[in-house]
Amino acid sequence: MDLRTKGFTLIEVLVALGVLLILITMAVPSFTGSLQSTKADTDIDDLRRALNFARMAAIDRGVTTRIRPTAEGSAWSSELTVYDGTGSPANVLRVVPAMSSGATLTLTSEVNNIDFNNLGGLSAPATPVSFNYVRGAQSRTLSVCLNGRIVSGGSCG
Repeated sequence: MDLRTKGFTLIEVLVALGVLLILITMAVPSFTGSLQSTKADTDIDDLRRALNFARMAAIDRGVTTRIRPTAEGSAWSSELTVYDGTGSPANVLRVVPAMSSGATLTLTSEVNNIDFNNLGGLSAPATPVSFNYVRGAQSRTLSVCLNGRIVSGGSCG
């Protein structure tokens, strides 16, 4: 009669756990980089959608539409508001939530607001606007051309 028990020995279980830990250790940095890249893509896509919304609202309504940070003097990575018109009081069309924490958004020039005219082009400022997004090792560029076109990863040239 064979009295050997069936199952794994302690050494076999420890070796399997060691191999599993090595594989997990190799996968975590790749997963973290992928997660940061996804967050960066989401943030820049939200900004692009907000700019496109402001442009389309200007065309649809036939009036100038403004997008700017909600709080005067705050950064463009904070909450943004799209207004119908540039005067006061203006109708709020949409509020865009702030970007994820750790993200910085800088502009090539001092721009307090972006105005789209009734044809969808930039009426203010008088030069193309370029947004530079950085979050950790991830960076993205978004440009708003004079004709209102929004270009990812390049310039208006």
